[in-house]
Amino acid sequence: MTTDAAYILFERLSLGEDEEALAGLHHLYFYRLYKLACSIVGEKEAAEEIVNDVFLRIWQRRPLLKAVVNPELYLLKCARNRSLEFLRSQKSSVRLAEDELHDFPVQWEVSPEQLLISSEMVRYINKVIDQLAPKCKLIFLLVKESNLRYKEVAELLNISVKTVEAQMSIALKKIGHAVPLTFLQH
Repeated sequence: MTTDAAYILFERLSLGEDEEALAGLHHLYFYRLYKLACSIVGEKEAAEEIVNDVFLRIWQRRPLLKAVVNPELYLLKCARNRSLEFLRSQKSSVRLAEDELHDFPVQWEVSPEQLLISSEMVRYINKVIDQLAPKCKLIFLLVKESNLRYKEVAELLNISVKTVEAQMSIALKKIGHAVPLTFLQH
């Protein structure tokens, strides 16, 4: 649903000065891009500036958006690249700040299966996800929340598909092992 909307908004932007389309893109993707930028630079204020800069660049380069095949992946790559540029300009290394990632709970899309999960279970799953290693958590969120394929995550983070697979396996095992044990004890 979000991806279809992004295609439409990208098309509208590429055709002219459609400020409503830019506002729509901002509304759909700001939080996701902010989380990515914050996980890379480790600073909330810088992440916000980076994401706003991404949208400014989208506006400035709107005629080029016709060539974009996957708007969501394009936006994520723009946020990643701007974050890395920021780090280079600060002469810092990439930091996946675990304490910063705790501020971002996983937001589940509502489906019939998920309606059966109690709110207590969802809170516990979020707690387990928060305890994952920062890189593992970032990969998990990109796959599960952003619905990116392993190959797209690998490309976005400049890692191998095997690394994405391994990190997802670790995350799913930890969640799978932790959740049943806790809820069987109640």
